[in-house]
Amino acid sequence: MRSKAWLLMALSTILTATQCRNSDTGSSEHQLGGAPFLIAEGTLTIPQVDYEPAIYYDAGDPHPHLDFSQVDAGRIVDKEHVALFLENSYIRLTLLPELGRVYALYYKPTGHDELWRNDTVTVGGALNDAGWWMWIGGVEYTLPGDEHGTTWSTPWTWQVLEDSPGRKTVRLEVKERGTSLRERIDLSIYPEKAYYETAIRISNPTDDTVRFAHWVNPQWAPGGRNELTDSTEFIIPTDRILIAEKWQQNMGPSPQEWADNRLRFIRGWDKMGDLMADGLSSGFYGAHSHDTEEGIVRVFDREKTPGVDVWTYGYRPERIPMGSGSPSRGYVEMWGGTSKLYPDERQPLAPEESLEWIEWMYPYHGTGGLTVADTAVAVSFRSKPDGSAVTVGLCPTGRWQGTIELWASSDVVATADPAPLRQWHVDLTPTNPFFESISLTDISTVALSDLELQLRRERGNTRAIALEGAGSRQ
Repeated sequence: MRSKAWLLMALSTILTATQCRNSDTGSSEHQLGGAPFLIAEGTLTIPQVDYEPAIYYDAGDPHPHLDFSQVDAGRIVDKEHVALFLENSYIRLTLLPELGRVYALYYKPTGHDELWRNDTVTVGGALNDAGWWMWIGGVEYTLPGDEHGTTWSTPWTWQVLEDSPGRKTVRLEVKERGTSLRERIDLSIYPEKAYYETAIRISNPTDDTVRFAHWVNPQWAPGGRNELTDSTEFIIPTDRILIAEKWQQNMGPSPQEWADNRLRFIRGWDKMGDLMADGLSSGFYGAHSHDTEEGIVRVFDREKTPGVDVWTYGYRPERIPMGSGSPSRGYVEMWGGTSKLYPDERQPLAPEESLEWIEWMYPYHGTGGLTVADTAVAVSFRSKPDGSAVTVGLCPTGRWQGTIELWASSDVVATADPAPLRQWHVDLTPTNPFFESISLTDISTVALSDLELQLRRERGNTRAIALEGAGSRQ
């Protein structure tokens, strides 16, 4: 185990990125070929608007409410939070466990935090049972289904569930005050993986059937600038999107085709609004900054969490709720839910029943975009906007050894002894992604629609991923 001085230096690095102060209270660390694998408890001091004296409760109502007339937005105080720090070879994760929140996700290969964080925590109104919400940033896990839910306003309990050389796991738990539903999150990192994993369980301990929706709300700003870059793309594996009636004036009619939709890029958002996926073909979605060539992705079970809702303040908004009042180009909320429609659709959970699933979130870089993702790799396979070339990019979540092959799919069927148009034998890590550009003049006999990408892992894993077409154009 390294010295206490080293640990304080590592935590100081984390907190410098979050512009907070810390005092270390405990840690456990294992060595991974010179890289740390640790979990540590400490504190973060985060500035916030002094709103807490304005919180009140109504008789018979379990939710905290806020008297906005008593909130002085100009009065800033320091709030000390319990914090947990989890680190491996590729990521450093900061949790605010009593808020049930992932606060920071620092990606070592690029040196960037991919989550938006408010410079000063502030509050505002919201359409939920509490009537308000707290702009702090990170990733939140919400019940019972309305706008931001209410579990963000309820103290969570936590414990370190596993602290071994193979896994670090923190368990977060909360009871939603209005429905009495219980949420449990086992949040884990592994030694040589760039993702964090969340095993989520929603249970109903009551005697009544409860209708609910669980939504995870990652507030993303890929690229490390704490705001969206101008060429940020939103990647959703869907054919159509839906626009709620109240946002159609800002975003157009509903439904809309998604493949070449202007809303795929932040430049296409004239104003704020929501869009929803009308069904998913795969269990992932992501945001990619083409300006910095990095992105972030959520991978999940699309049968148990079929909903995707995307919200932004629009392209280069004049103002977002940055607590300090400083200018910002905003962030994107890419919600994932147990219901398809947000926030009006809910599903029943019978007495003593539960719903469980596992999902993953990770940054990636150097791929040229995103076409598909799973727990092993983020892959981009697309044509350049001018049609001059096809680009292939792959960034793994851990070490990835195998073969990347570009095929003419019609030749695979027609030729007795087929061979790929291009083939690369690779040994990749998150620090060392793969990217190639193939001129279409070199493969001019093959139609763009006939191109196919196949990935073949070594060491006994024969699973292949085939991607048809060339992805979306920027």
